[in-house]
Amino acid sequence: MHTILVPVDGSVHAMKALQIACDLAEKYGGRIALLHILAKGRTAHQVLDLAVANAFDAKIRALLERLSHAGSAPVPDSVMTVVGETILDQAAAKVDRRGLDAEIMPIASGDPADCILTARKRTGAGTIVMGCRGTGGTDANAFGSVSQTVFAQADCTCLSVK
Repeated sequence: MHTILVPVDGSVHAMKALQIACDLAEKYGGRIALLHILAKGRTAHQVLDLAVANAFDAKIRALLERLSHAGSAPVPDSVMTVVGETILDQAAAKVDRRGLDAEIMPIASGDPADCILTARKRTGAGTIVMGCRGTGGTDANAFGSVSQTVFAQADCTCLSVK
């Protein structure tokens, strides 16, 4: 069975990438491997801006709102891990609603491109479908640096979604 690796970070582009990956898995009899990389250094305001922020439980949302009002300090890794679990749960639910098989990988930590490439090897994925921009800062480039690195180094089919 063909495995499609989908890194999910809660961004709009990642959610669109997941939808397209599910379409491909349905059409070609594939399965989805979901990966989330711990987003260290994000502020509470950035986390609350995620496309999946409405899925955060009340306790986490209240904590993020307090942190947001307190300034621009990074959200503690323990909270980002709970956010990552929520993102993975939301993605897995979308895959499940489509009746597809999904592997939920453990939350990774480190350089996002390296984590994605390592996950590709670990899962044997023949395709990576990912958003062209994630939750990181934006600049004039329409194509994110993580996407560029992954696509340059991956030895499989890669699809970028905007």
